[in-house]
Amino acid sequence: MSFLSRTFSFLASFGLATVVLTLLLVLTFLGTLEQAEFGLVASQARYFESIFVDRIDIGACWRALALDVYWNIGNVVLPTPILPGGYTLMAILFVNMFCGGIIRIRKAPRTVGIVISHFAILFMIASGAVTYHFAKEGMLNLAEGQTHDEFQSFHERVIEIEKVQPEGQKRTALVIDQRLFTDLSNSSDHGKARTFTHDSLPFDLTITNWKQHAEPKRDKVGDRGDAVDGFFIQELSKIDPKNGQLLADEALSQACIAVVKDKKGGPEQRGILWEYAAAPWTVTVGTDKYLINIGRRSYKLPFAIRLDHTEQEKHPGTERARRFASKVTKLHGTREEKREVTMNEPVRGEGYAIFQSTFDDGSRSQSKVKSSGFQVVENPSDHWPLISCIIVAIGLLIHFVMMLSRAMKWNPWIAVTASLVITAGGFIVAYWKL
Repeated sequence: MSFLSRTFSFLASFGLATVVLTLLLVLTFLGTLEQAEFGLVASQARYFESIFVDRIDIGACWRALALDVYWNIGNVVLPTPILPGGYTLMAILFVNMFCGGIIRIRKAPRTVGIVISHFAILFMIASGAVTYHFAKEGMLNLAEGQTHDEFQSFHERVIEIEKVQPEGQKRTALVIDQRLFTDLSNSSDHGKARTFTHDSLPFDLTITNWKQHAEPKRDKVGDRGDAVDGFFIQELSKIDPKNGQLLADEALSQACIAVVKDKKGGPEQRGILWEYAAAPWTVTVGTDKYLINIGRRSYKLPFAIRLDHTEQEKHPGTERARRFASKVTKLHGTREEKREVTMNEPVRGEGYAIFQSTFDDGSRSQSKVKSSGFQVVENPSDHWPLISCIIVAIGLLIHFVMMLSRAMKWNPWIAVTASLVITAGGFIVAYWKL
């Protein structure tokens, strides 16, 4: 066999599939255990969205299994990336299934169902990759009577630079993506620095001393070299003191130091950008004013949402929510569409899905105004998993009917056609009834 033939045989082999599925089982086991201490978001990023698992917290897994009752091993960590991550394993599984389940499999009438099922599983893996790379998720908070057409990302942060315009003029902003400044942290020299420039700006912006979770603190002693106007950036713990778990990314508050340098040689201006600041940092260059802030990326919806009314039901004798729903209006220009969003029934349209996420009767915000939080998802492959499951079911149905026809000595094509017609009829009746 040639080298290419041996490579193809290896990629299409059952042995490779067995190893990949075993490693996926191990990742699922470890990720589920670590979730108890580090939370869902951190465990998902470490085990299922990574190329390689950067470390395995043996101590956390040991405690999750309650084995510390018999022997407390403390904090034991394997810092070496010895396991491929979920992303890598799913990519290998895709190649393995394509080579073995589509190309190498014997093509015959009795394998039609198997080929269809393998294709559907490949389609499902592809939908996961599309979701990971292209889906957008965020939050939209509305009080009763409020209307908005933008939502904020859960995880993506940006630095925005906006020129203050006269009232009535269209607002525009320059955006610096988070991947361009989240490496600017180094405790040994108060942070690396990177300068950003644009032809439309009369100044250069330098970002340094970025922290993923921090807040401004007053420099009471006055001896800090990284202080700005008497304040410095104090890094905070990412562990939730209430439950000991790693804070979710959306709960973190990023901060950094910004330096504005006038291109014409004017005075240098320094300020602290903080995600939870009450207002953007305002700088004046020449006769113009600019607003600079760090925060979550905003995405514009192709329609506006108005919250008309919120409803909440609690379990008897408790404060735990049983059901909460929101009556909303989708606004498309002058056209209005009344909809209801519940915990299990999102509003869908124009490629977006809007889910009921949180509810406030006014007591939590102390505003005495009811409000709802909506999770907004734009996912190009939103319905792909459902489609792939249907195709898998069709493929398995064809395969099983083929095998049954051979055993019962029926005409396989007539049996398959009859089965598909009956199944399709059942789906149509169920959909019509629902």
